[in-house]
Amino acid sequence: MVYKLIVTERAEEQLDECLYYLVYRLGNNIAAEHLLACIEKAYDRLEENPYQFPECRDAYLKSLKYREVILTDMSYLMIVKVVDLEVYIMGIFHQLEDYGNKLS
Repeated sequence: MVYKLIVTERAEEQLDECLYYLVYRLGNNIAAEHLLACIEKAYDRLEENPYQFPECRDAYLKSLKYREVILTDMSYLMIVKVVDLEVYIMGIFHQLEDYGNKLS
């Protein structure tokens, strides 16, 4: 089964912020490229089966049926919501961020 990915405007903005931080604040182009590669792999997996990713640990986000996608080898994660055959990318965060409050 193929799921349709829908990246929210806010998630696109957050990705831009993450990339800006990695490239211009840290001067680490390689980390930015790695983050993009990790996101691309996660998108492929989400299109195949979004239910392979666990529900959020945050109680409020879990009650909304949000799921966490940990980006391998990075300190970032994506929060997604599955509705029928569509997967909404709700946000992209550093794991140390208080993403529960940022999405509520």
